Amino acid sequence: MDDLFETIALAFQRGGPFMYAIGAVGVLVIAISIDRFIKLYFIYSIDSTPFMKQILKLIYSNNIDRAVKVCQIKVKAALPQVIQAGLMKVNKPIEDVQGALDEASLRVVPKLQYGLSFIATFANVSTLLGLLGTITGLIRSFASLAFADPSQKQQLLAKGIAEAMNCTAFGLIIAVSAILIHSYLSNRASKIIDDIDRYSVTVLNAISEQYRTLRNRMPNMPESSAIGKDKVVVE
Repeated sequence: MDDLFETIALAFQRGGPFMYAIGAVGVLVIAISIDRFIKLYFIYSIDSTPFMKQILKLIYSNNIDRAVKVCQIKVKAALPQVIQAGLMKVNKPIEDVQGALDEASLRVVPKLQYGLSFIATFANVSTLLGLLGTITGLIRSFASLAFADPSQKQQLLAKGIAEAMNCTAFGLIIAVSAILIHSYLSNRASKIIDDIDRYSVTVLNAISEQYRTLRNRMPNMPESSAIGKDKVVVE
């Protein structure tokens, strides 16, 4: 392991000034990736299947208050935030419920996608910095040959080529890593967003079904007071 770190440090030194820029990009990629991983897997995420099974059971049993409290248990998770927004509009027209769900989705989805575009951008930047370091290394190498002593030409050429190749290698390493991380985290964010879209429709349909059921049982009851009342029990 020590030999590996020594090899990396030596290659970094030989890579010239652009290696510091590539290294800075690598640090940014790591920092953003760790932040996104923690939030997408531990803060914004929730096991959607058992959560929604419980929510739907409470909706069909007309226990809306309890459903809201279930959402509040993990209020930072993306899906509960959206579902809670819709449940808070129960006893109002179904259009208001749908509007609340849509508004909450628009508020939550950017949080899930935040930072991912930076990782993709840094992948491109790293590649270009590696290419730029390669070009400047070769330019410096061949320029020094014109005025160098014949006995030093081989050493100067080797130094310039080493700088160019190390920049290329490190730039590509950071770029490939960033692309893989971006793909991995984007898939996770997409899964959470898909759950939000799918279960928002499921909850909306469940509430709408409760409206229709109670309206059929009590034709004179307005829709805005048809569900969630303690005095009304849905079997």
